Amino acid sequence: MTKQALIHVENTDNIVEFSKFLTDFGWTILSANKTEEMLKKEKIPVTREQSLMENIFHQNDISVLNRRLISTKLPPDDSAASYQNDDSGIFIVCMNLNPIFNPNHKTYQLRNLASVIDYYVVTLLRTAFLNFSNILILTDPADYKEAMIQLRTNNVSDKFRFYLAGKALNMVAACESGMAASILSSVNDDFYFMNFLTYPFKKQFQLSSGLNSQQSAALYKYPNDSGALSGFSKFLGKDLNYNIITDVSLAWEQISALYDNLKTQVAVKSTNCDGYEFTTQLTPLTGTVFTIAVKFKSIVGAGLSTNVHDSFEKTYSYDTENIQDVTLGCSAVIDLAAAEKMVKCNFLAIIAPDFTPEAKHLLSSNKHTRLIPTSQVLESDFEGLLVSGGLILQTKDLQLFNHWNVKTKNRPSQAQTDELAFSMLLAKGARSYSVIMLKQNSIVGIAQGCTSVVRALDLVLLEAEKFHAHENNEPIADILVCDSTIPFCDSIKKCIDRGVSAIIQTGGSADDKEFIEYCNEHDVVMVFTDMTHISY
Repeated sequence: MTKQALIHVENTDNIVEFSKFLTDFGWTILSANKTEEMLKKEKIPVTREQSLMENIFHQNDISVLNRRLISTKLPPDDSAASYQNDDSGIFIVCMNLNPIFNPNHKTYQLRNLASVIDYYVVTLLRTAFLNFSNILILTDPADYKEAMIQLRTNNVSDKFRFYLAGKALNMVAACESGMAASILSSVNDDFYFMNFLTYPFKKQFQLSSGLNSQQSAALYKYPNDSGALSGFSKFLGKDLNYNIITDVSLAWEQISALYDNLKTQVAVKSTNCDGYEFTTQLTPLTGTVFTIAVKFKSIVGAGLSTNVHDSFEKTYSYDTENIQDVTLGCSAVIDLAAAEKMVKCNFLAIIAPDFTPEAKHLLSSNKHTRLIPTSQVLESDFEGLLVSGGLILQTKDLQLFNHWNVKTKNRPSQAQTDELAFSMLLAKGARSYSVIMLKQNSIVGIAQGCTSVVRALDLVLLEAEKFHAHENNEPIADILVCDSTIPFCDSIKKCIDRGVSAIIQTGGSADDKEFIEYCNEHDVVMVFTDMTHISY
């Protein structure tokens, strides 16, 4: 028997080319199932390996195959003639799997997580790893080309074998960690706080650079096919870098939060200033369009309207026109009318559910702009932060409101209620401390990443007054929102004096009573939520 290669792959990229190369150089290919069918369809000779059949009932054949792998030994001179007398050695193992992760798995049956053959493939890869000095283990299609070069000269380096063995073990670890996380998630609501943090994050691609050009970066995708990353493989424009990825992620996270919190009918339990309990109904935002502009993970504009064009106009009119390399997110399909405005703005990236053919053609004419279509809603339940020597993991801040305490004599009108809810959605996504002013569902002032709420109030007032510099006695804003507690100070008095008519905040300051009295005197509605949305 000649040289033998065991091939069983889920990722079929480049496998036909590699298999043809092997047969041309006298190798016998052992395979089964879909891989066998695919190779035979390409007229590549294949010998069926019975132990890899999906309907196998006994482990005896797998045990035989494992013994063959562990006993394989390269001939001393590694020449083609030296293989002729070996009728059992398998010198190439080309196998790969897609690690699974199913957090919704509730059947408590191992066989429902993965097929039986998947467990055997993991076992075979682990066995091949133990004998990597004699077996060339290929789990990544990107390595086939280099393997062909070295095999062609009968001179496979020890370094290359060692490198491939490490990648095989990495795949084994990913497969087993995915199954472990799936099992733990089915029996424990705190599965993401498992003893060993193991999720099979998959490398999508190398980025053109990190946040700065001297830094390197790569994009790893969460095991589930959800969120903005699901669309990153389909973009038009230049390569993506770290900054684009983080800004696109924040923009889509905000859009996803709108879908989760405000797209459907929402009722919030509420209490009047006199203790009377009632229900605040938020108007569902079905049929509305939300756009948001982001730079360096900071919101630089946002708007809500009935169509893409008007929503974009509200977003862009704040400060986006004065900022370069902004990322834009939109909750609706971008049409030609909106694209005609957007193409003039030189955005770094635009993410949306899709683009009409006319809009895509027009926007792609700007080679500076990346177009990223994605239809997935973000579904990640946790977030983490790398710290010196470790990682902090926490559940995601997904709940917008738990309860409304209307502290003033006047309740918010329905229009104010809906705008207060939208403003808190934005504040939840802004870096703390944040204060945002809105007018007709459009940002007119935003301060974020401040070291105190008072500084945030001073900054947002300055921004809003600059936005309305051409207007004399017009209110600069309808709504003011804070992601934390607002102290009663001169800064908040100035905001009210300049027209703010409704405020929503956490509450809990020592001078709340005085603040509430001031709001009542000035006919300002104030709502306490009793929950913070601190983020950074």
